[in-house]
Amino acid sequence: MLNNHEERDDNFRSLFEELKQELKGYVNSRLRLFQLTSYEKLSISASKIGYGLIVFLIVAIILFFIFLGMAFFLGELLGSLAAGFGIMALLSLVALFVVYLLRRTIKRSILNHTIIFIRKVEANEE
Repeated sequence: MLNNHEERDDNFRSLFEELKQELKGYVNSRLRLFQLTSYEKLSISASKIGYGLIVFLIVAIILFFIFLGMAFFLGELLGSLAAGFGIMALLSLVALFVVYLLRRTIKRSILNHTIIFIRKVEANEE
C-alpha cells in the first residue's frame, strides 16, 4: 500500500514538473513575442521618423536656396543687396511669428497624426 502511495507521489511530481516546464516555455514564448512585436513597432516608428527628417532636411535646403535667390533678386531690383536680404529676413520673421501663433494647432495636429500612426501599427499587428 505504501508503494502505491509513493507511486502516486512520483506521478504527481512528474506531472507537476511537466506542467512547470510547459508554463515556463509558454511564458518565455510570450515574452519573446512581446519583444519581437516591440522591436517591430520601434523599427517602423524609427523608419518613419528617419524618412520625415530626410524630407524635412531637403525641404529646408530648398527653402534656404529659394530665400537666398529671392534676396539677391530683390536686392538687384532695389539696387541694394542689403535691402533684398533685409526684406527676406523680415519675411522669415513674419513666417516664424505665424508659426508661433499657430503652435497649439500644430502641436495638436502632430499629436493626432501620432495617435493615428500608432493605431495603424496596432491594427496591422492584429
